[in-house]
Amino acid sequence: MAGGLVALAVVGVLVGYALLSGSGPKTTSTAGGGSAASGQPSRDTSRVTVAGPSSTGAGTGPDSATSSPAPGTVLEFLPTDLPVPPQPTASRPAASLVPTPAGPRSTGPALTLGRTSVNLGQVDSSDTVDLTNTGTEAVTIRTSGAPAYLDAVPRTSRLDPGYRTQLVISLDRSAAPVGQLDIPITVTPAAGTGGGTIHVTAVVTAGPKILSAAGPSSLRAQACATDQAPATGTLTVEVQDPVGMSGGSVAITTPNGAATTVALQLGSTADDRSTWTAQLGPSASAGTLAYTVTVKDLNNRVASQQGSVPVAACS
Repeated sequence: MAGGLVALAVVGVLVGYALLSGSGPKTTSTAGGGSAASGQPSRDTSRVTVAGPSSTGAGTGPDSATSSPAPGTVLEFLPTDLPVPPQPTASRPAASLVPTPAGPRSTGPALTLGRTSVNLGQVDSSDTVDLTNTGTEAVTIRTSGAPAYLDAVPRTSRLDPGYRTQLVISLDRSAAPVGQLDIPITVTPAAGTGGGTIHVTAVVTAGPKILSAAGPSSLRAQACATDQAPATGTLTVEVQDPVGMSGGSVAITTPNGAATTVALQLGSTADDRSTWTAQLGPSASAGTLAYTVTVKDLNNRVASQQGSVPVAACS
């Protein structure tokens, strides 16, 4: 019986030791709220791991969904090292030659016009028309019929098959005759087929008209000017123009021959009329102060008017 009691005591001690030692390794909490094995360094959670495909191909087991990374194929990138897409580049300027989509083509040179009419209205001075070589050989472009105040020039005079360019039309309104214009411009290939006539229409109005230019009745030489006899005065100009004014100036010549130019300042507008002002004087000497008013509208047409103001001497 004594031997049995001793054996039972030894078994109890062994069971107690096993319970105190635990059944697995101790764990420590990680910075991210998880756990890691005690004595093992925690992984850097600031890194993103990208695994390359296994050199042996995809797994064959029933639970395999992706390839296993092969040793040495794991690449690590910090979030700040992720590739950044390139910035978009600026659009290239339009070229004088533009390729057109492939399609059936006429045999030999063939010139096709994008349209056969251009309306510049009352203000516009330029426009473009597309010219396309729809043939199988290069075409040389020729134009005719444009008067001296109208230009019709292709950006390039030779077009290879399947390419497009532009005919640039420019109207010099300051030189064009007043009234309704309808100018036929002929555009043809030097050899081959196609081409045609482009009608350029526009309305050219008369230039601006100076209705009045009223300055002071007289000025006083600067050395003896007073409030009642000032050395400077306001010139008021009234202009009529149906298109609109772009501005004007006054060229002034003082009695001693000194010349200067000042800009007109817009005062008011009503319908097709506008009022402008400028300052005349001062003059250091007595005599006649002469001036020339010049105004210009949006079509670059001008009108001028001259005048003068006496400058009184000191008494």
